[in-house]
Amino acid sequence: MLVLFGTQPGKKNVNPTVVLSPTPLQKIKIHSSTKGIFIPYWASELSENDYSYNAFYYFGIAPTKEGMIEKDGGYQNMTLVRGVDEKKKKLVLRMLDASITEVLLESTVFQKKLNEEVLQIMDDTPFSGIVIDMEVPFTLQSDKQKQITNFVQQMCTAFHANYKSCDMLIYGDFAYRKRPYDLKKLGEITDKILLMAYDFHKAGGEPGPNFPFDSGSTISSSLRVSSLSNKGGPEAVDYGYDFKTMISDATALVPQEKIEVVFGMYGYNWTMNEQGTPLQTAQALSLNEIKTLNSKMLHVTSYMLHVNDAQEKNIQYTDNEGRNHIIWYEDEESAAVKIKYLQEQGIGQASFWAYGYY
Repeated sequence: MLVLFGTQPGKKNVNPTVVLSPTPLQKIKIHSSTKGIFIPYWASELSENDYSYNAFYYFGIAPTKEGMIEKDGGYQNMTLVRGVDEKKKKLVLRMLDASITEVLLESTVFQKKLNEEVLQIMDDTPFSGIVIDMEVPFTLQSDKQKQITNFVQQMCTAFHANYKSCDMLIYGDFAYRKRPYDLKKLGEITDKILLMAYDFHKAGGEPGPNFPFDSGSTISSSLRVSSLSNKGGPEAVDYGYDFKTMISDATALVPQEKIEVVFGMYGYNWTMNEQGTPLQTAQALSLNEIKTLNSKMLHVTSYMLHVNDAQEKNIQYTDNEGRNHIIWYEDEESAAVKIKYLQEQGIGQASFWAYGYY
């Protein structure tokens, strides 16, 4: 799930010369009946103040092709959540390697072995349930959707028989990019569907919001003054999909009470060429790293933020080598806007990726 953050931001090449006048968001206090946090295996130990969440998702353990569990950092670092009440914590099964997932989907023998392995781990280190994070890319294979549904069915049957909950993480763009998930059936099988409302714009693609809240007027990908309207505002950009549409698509298939939305508290820093297209894969930055970067920039009077219909923050700056940069990211304010909308739609469950990022 997601990206690993290793390098610290903005140690050099931060000399911003920007760009647009700010349209700041009004702060909205987050209220939610359930507020969860994902704890990645590379995180630091939890402190006393970190136990205020309603749900904790340990991320996580990963399978082998034979249905065993990799003895990697995810397996070894489960002690990170040892102090969390069993009823509040769930174990994430990281099925991120498409080649391994392909084998497991085709073998009921390996699926049964995987169930046994995971249930044993959950007995040794008690968790209240499992979260299946099966991130299958777009595929033209007509049977893939059925294979995934059957896999989840057998796993949830096994876990329910052992009095454990069984949830599933799903791409937020499941409908837009035609992911191979039968969300209606998966919603019937599982106890909860967690929608990943992030990574709509990829590090290897064009700049854009983590997951746009709404369509409409937003910032263009170019830093040139000619990209702005006569009124000094950004050009209209249609991203083709947004948060509101995702919720509409999901609630048409899954009851509101079974939906939880996960927000990614991070962003990407794209380096642009003179034509306004990316020079390279964007750098992933946690929200904490972006705040550190912001604190350096705020001493420069020309530094500005822009907030738009996407409801996410956008930073544009030029580094010391003359290269233009664009950063889009989710933060507490933008997530609060989206959570308020969820509540209006009857969805009271939200979580955040990830502990240590904000």
